Amino acid sequence: MQFSLFQPLPYFAPELPRGWPQSPSKFDPRYGLKSVQRNMEIIEAADAGGFDYISVAEHHYAARQMCPSPALAAALIVQRVKRAKIAILGVDLPLHNPVQVAEELAMLDTFSGGNLLVGLFRGTPNEYATYGHNPGESKAMFEEGVELLLKAWSEPEPFGWEGVHYRHRMVSIWPQPVQRPRPPVLVSGNSPSSIEFAARHRLKIGLSFLPVEFVPQAVAAFHEAAERHGWRPGPEDVLWRGFAYVAETDDNAREVVEKYNFGDLYGILAPTERQAPSFLSIVSEVMEAGFGGASAGGGGSLQMPPPQPIAGSPDKVVEQLRTVQEAGVGIADLIVSTDAVPPELSLEAVKLLGRDVIPAFR
Repeated sequence: MQFSLFQPLPYFAPELPRGWPQSPSKFDPRYGLKSVQRNMEIIEAADAGGFDYISVAEHHYAARQMCPSPALAAALIVQRVKRAKIAILGVDLPLHNPVQVAEELAMLDTFSGGNLLVGLFRGTPNEYATYGHNPGESKAMFEEGVELLLKAWSEPEPFGWEGVHYRHRMVSIWPQPVQRPRPPVLVSGNSPSSIEFAARHRLKIGLSFLPVEFVPQAVAAFHEAAERHGWRPGPEDVLWRGFAYVAETDDNAREVVEKYNFGDLYGILAPTERQAPSFLSIVSEVMEAGFGGASAGGGGSLQMPPPQPIAGSPDKVVEQLRTVQEAGVGIADLIVSTDAVPPELSLEAVKLLGRDVIPAFR
């Protein structure tokens, strides 16, 4: 199994109000600069500790993550790592022009030496309150956007595109990606419909925060769908993303998890009271039934089993990750750092993962 450190690029500052969107007035440049430094220390430790990937993702208006542009973040991280590959997991494709995304990622693949893994997603529901897109059209926009991006990377001659949501008189990507036939591409696998889309286009899947007990169900559905479309995925085609914290002892890890609410997934999804009505309306339009019971509930509420973080001593974390591996996962994309956890604790956890956990899977 390969390992990826998902670094949300947290903003580390005391007494920062929770809720989305975050007020620009709360940003302190001093803490912003310090946060960049601490994030890079964690990333460099992961690189030195044997992580196969450093991953970043796109989120807007959220104090928890300073990453509205994952391609820009990845370009900076490329300059700081020596061996790890870069994973953009991912781009909120319906918020952007797919041709421009194809250009930027092709450029990044070239400048990184062909070390790019690409994740394309619809984005969390709150993203649709940012750039003024219609959440009800997000799925159709996403699927057409993926097809346009893939063609832009594979078509040897300039071409035009007349779709439902995108129209281009001329598409001619330059530079092309270094990786052939293209960089590996991953899409969500958290619902049966997304599994079917991935299988039809022979793409990898990402299972984001799916409780471990439901992973075998999703992987089996992926294999069945891929077989219908004439191919057979391997473990390297399945990524699982979840929270993971390792300490010297189980008690030490439990203390951090409880004290800092480590594993809280909904902080970035929690709207302020003012934004709640419009946000819940968006949720009801974007969410669909998925593996593990994820759905949009009555009145637009978000219903999803709370994800349980992997946490404990190195031996216990190895045991828990073995369960993920045995379910058919080939890449574990682990969140070790959040804005609530002091960065020095996250740094120590990353070092322990590199010293005592990752070698158990080599």
